[in-house]
Amino acid sequence: MAYNLATAAMATGVNKSTILRSIKAGRISATKNDTGWTIEVAELHRVFPPLPPIATGEATAIDALVQVLRQQVEDMRQERNRWHAAFEASQQQHMRLLPPPATDSAAVDNLEIDRGNRWQRAWRWMQKTA
Repeated sequence: MAYNLATAAMATGVNKSTILRSIKAGRISATKNDTGWTIEVAELHRVFPPLPPIATGEATAIDALVQVLRQQVEDMRQERNRWHAAFEASQQQHMRLLPPPATDSAAVDNLEIDRGNRWQRAWRWMQKTA
């Protein structure tokens, strides 16, 4: 198996330019073909150590953290739903406590008088009182 520059950089955690400088300086032997550089795995890891695999403890800790966060999100959703239900119930209670809308003609007449801006209402009032 052989690496190219990009895969060698990912396998060792160093930059492509670092690996290329090592090749040109002669620290790593590699061959150049029409697609780029080919580096043998053993030759690369002789100079640059491979990245350590994720330790089992770290993966378990990350999975536990993800689980805790998912549980917190679920708890927050349930609390939001409880608050929403309480708000809906209070809105319904307020609607029951409000008096029914007026249906008599006097209330309709008052609404017609109140139409218009402040100056129009003042003008109508002056005309009525004069």
